[in-house]
Amino acid sequence: MKTLKLLIISFLFITVGCEKKNVQLPVLGVSGIQDTIYDNSQIWMFFKVQDGDTIVELNRNNSISTTNWIFNIDKKLPLHQIVPQLKKLIEKREKPAMHPKDENDYNFFSYVDSNSNTLSTVQFEVINYITDKKIDKTILTNDSLTKHLLIDYDKHGISLNDNKITVDEFSNFLSKQQDSIQFHLHLSFDKNLSYQDYLHVKAILQNNKNDLVHIDQNEYVNLK
Repeated sequence: MKTLKLLIISFLFITVGCEKKNVQLPVLGVSGIQDTIYDNSQIWMFFKVQDGDTIVELNRNNSISTTNWIFNIDKKLPLHQIVPQLKKLIEKREKPAMHPKDENDYNFFSYVDSNSNTLSTVQFEVINYITDKKIDKTILTNDSLTKHLLIDYDKHGISLNDNKITVDEFSNFLSKQQDSIQFHLHLSFDKNLSYQDYLHVKAILQNNKNDLVHIDQNEYVNLK
């Protein structure tokens, strides 16, 4: 019964016209925000195969700028499909407008917390996706005033400053930084990484927030 419940909750459904579509959410063993998010707009990114290629199908017909935005994204989609869509939506949302978003209106990624079988979210404000180049590591290593750490996630796994680690080791590393020195964390992701793996990192970061870890708003996903 528990497995069946988890399978049901991991699929969100929306009716578009006369067609019922579903999004298979990421399932992560990480606690997230489980509070009810009032005054929200739901944005959907569906996994679709067309002419043998994987594409993203976006539905944001009911999005209102002056609300919280909840992104329901299929876990199978690769970053090179969803990042261009996220980039355009975030940039449009942040532009000055007649009815701008309130400072208390946030963005959320939805997923399923497998520990509690509950819909959860990762909150984010502004992400500046850098898609035309890779991060320049020399800038980080040559800065003697600030401690920099680079998380690089590709098909081979996660690297922390070029040292391979597991996802669990990354989570344990962050949890031990409460009494450490302050550092600046940079994120770089391979364009073929799945949204499931991407959100796993984001959920871990949210779950281990502290004043010593400053996360750069620039995220590198080189689409070239």
